[in-house]
Amino acid sequence: MNPTLPGPNGERNTDRMTGQNGTQEELQIESRPFTGKMRELPQIELELSAEQFALMGFPRLQQGLPLTAVLDGGVLLPEPGPDPWYAVQKEPLSPCFTQIGPALYAFAGQIVEADIQYGSSQMAVIVVDCGFVTLRVACAPNEDGVLPEGTWETRYAAGFAPVQAIVEESFSSPVGRTVDLSMWGFRRLLLSPNDSAFGTWHPSSEIPPAPFTCDRLLIQARVHRQGI
Repeated sequence: MNPTLPGPNGERNTDRMTGQNGTQEELQIESRPFTGKMRELPQIELELSAEQFALMGFPRLQQGLPLTAVLDGGVLLPEPGPDPWYAVQKEPLSPCFTQIGPALYAFAGQIVEADIQYGSSQMAVIVVDCGFVTLRVACAPNEDGVLPEGTWETRYAAGFAPVQAIVEESFSSPVGRTVDLSMWGFRRLLLSPNDSAFGTWHPSSEIPPAPFTCDRLLIQARVHRQGI
């Protein structure tokens, strides 16, 4: 790690996550230039939940470390609206995975895996090929308990969803494809009620091996191309 240097006015900044001192330039990791192959790789942002961090055994997460995860969009509604939703059609859709908010993505592409559960209300878990990544989402049924027609492989789906990294499955999922990533930075939204910095985002190059409960942790990562 680079030695700590004073700021332009001689001040030193303390990383609230690690307790280490660093300059403002060191803390603002997003301003660092990417070099070599990393500059060419697509960048995404995904959330790592407190539950997932616990299932992983609270490892130390650092810039540059690899991560293999299923990108999961949670449960989506079948009608477009302000809540996360999906739509299915026969006609082809161009692959799309575009960030529209913190770990929030508009997506489109072909359904390449599907597991449909039948009962009083249908439910489906599908995997959508969005181009350089695949996204797993759970599709809720219409008001009549039936999924939109054609929610299966070879159809096309679109919508928007919050994206979470599933590294350790807490249940047996019938479908899902992993994506290989390199972690490049972290943003932690401080939401502990007694924190003096409540409601602020804290960028860092590492996350220490300690539990978090209220806070929201986002990972900026570079997506590996096949064979890298």
